[in-house]
Amino acid sequence: MHFNIPVVEEQIDMLGGRFAVYHVYLDGLLYCKVKYSDMYKWDEELRRIFGDCLPPFPPNYYLSMTETMEDERRLLLEQYLQKVSANSSISTHDVYTFLRKMQQETFKIPIQNCVLEVLLPDGDKVTADIQSSDPAERVLEIVFCKMELPRHMLGYFNLFLVEGVSGGQYSVLKRLAPFELPYVTLKSVNDEQCRIMIRKSYFDPDIDRTVMENSRGLNLLYLQAVSDMGMGCWTPTNKQLLKLRSLQETGQKKEFLEVAQQVKHYGYMQAEACICEHPEPNSPTVVRVGFEEINCCAKLLSNQAEETSFEISKVKCWSVRLLGTSTRNPSEEGDIKLEFSFEYCYGNDTWKWITIHTHQAFLLSTFMRQVQAEHAAKNLDLFEEMKIEMPDLQIKTKQSVPQYLKTDKARSTLTRIKSAVRGIKEDSVFEGIEDKDL
Repeated sequence: MHFNIPVVEEQIDMLGGRFAVYHVYLDGLLYCKVKYSDMYKWDEELRRIFGDCLPPFPPNYYLSMTETMEDERRLLLEQYLQKVSANSSISTHDVYTFLRKMQQETFKIPIQNCVLEVLLPDGDKVTADIQSSDPAERVLEIVFCKMELPRHMLGYFNLFLVEGVSGGQYSVLKRLAPFELPYVTLKSVNDEQCRIMIRKSYFDPDIDRTVMENSRGLNLLYLQAVSDMGMGCWTPTNKQLLKLRSLQETGQKKEFLEVAQQVKHYGYMQAEACICEHPEPNSPTVVRVGFEEINCCAKLLSNQAEETSFEISKVKCWSVRLLGTSTRNPSEEGDIKLEFSFEYCYGNDTWKWITIHTHQAFLLSTFMRQVQAEHAAKNLDLFEEMKIEMPDLQIKTKQSVPQYLKTDKARSTLTRIKSAVRGIKEDSVFEGIEDKDL
C-alpha cells in the first residue's frame, strides 16, 4: 500500500478560523480527506494499544504556522501513514476503522444495505449483497461464498478497480487494500466505465496448479486467461494460437491453461501504453510484469521495436514519484503525473535507474512487491527443505503475514519472511521505510 498526501486544502470554520484538510491518496487515487485533529485523536488511540511501536506523530502547534511548517507537517503525516501501514505488528490489528470511517464520510456515503456487482474477467457479473461499510476482505468472502469457491483460496484472489476500454475489455487501475470500502471507492471515482473485478493476485505460475485442483478455481483462471489473451497480455505463436482456439471451442479448460502456461508472457500483468527512458529517451513502451522479469518492448525513433527483459533478481529497489502537483490547490489534483523507477544491475556493479512514465506507477509498484513476496516465499520453502539437514539452524524475526500466504504449509514459515526479503527493500519516496522497520 502507498499512502501519500499531495494536496492540502485550507478551509474556514463557523467562527472564521482557518484549518487544513489533508487529501490522503491510496495507491494513486484519492482515498479520504482528514483534519490534523482527527489524525491526532487516532494516534492517541493507537498509542494506548501499541505504545512505542508507533512512529513519531507530527507535533501540535498552538500558534500560527509558516508555510514551511505546514508543508513539513504534511510530509510528516504522510510518513506516519506509510510507516503505520508498513509495520506488521500494527497492520495485523484492526486499526483501520478510523480510515474506513474517513473514507465513508469524505464521499458522504451513508451506511446502508446495497448491491455490488463484481465483474468476472469475461465480463459476467456476480451480485453481492453487502453493506456500504464492508471492507474489501469482507466483500471478497461474500463473493467467494456466492461463487462456491473454497475459503483456502482467498489468498490467491483479490478485488481490483478496473476501467472499461474498447472492445469490452478492462484495464486494471489498482488492487483494493483489505480495509478499503469497494462500494465507496467505486462511487468516489464517479466514472461509469469503472467496475470492481475479481482476479488472481499472484504471479508465480506454480500456484496455478493448486488453484486448478478445484473446478471453480480452474474456471476463474480460465476466464482470466482468455481475457488476457484477448488484451494481448501474452502472445502465443501461430501454432499455439490454433491449439488454444481449438481447446477453447471444445471447452477443455484445463488443457487450455496447460498450453497457455507454455506461452511467452503468460501470467504477466500488462500496463497501458506508457513512456520509458530506456533504451532511448521518451520511447513509447509496452510494460509487462511477470514472476521473473519486467519486460519492456519499446518503439525506437527508427520505428523498430526493441525488447528488454529486466530480471527481478537484479532489481535493487524501486520508487514512485509525483510530478507537477500543487500541494495548495485541490483543483489541480487531476494534473498529478506519476513515474515508476527501478535501479537495475547490469553486472560488474554497474547500476542504472530505469524510469517509466505511467499513470499506473502505483500499480506497477504493487506488482513488484507481490513478486518479491512470492520469491521470498519460495526461498523459505527451499530453506525448510534444507533445514532437515540442519536442525539447529533457527532464524528469529518479526512476524509478517502476506495475505496470499495464509496456507497451512506456509504458516510455519511466516515469522521468517522479513529476513528473506531484507536485501530487496523498496525505496519509495512514499514509504519512508528504514532498515529498522524491517
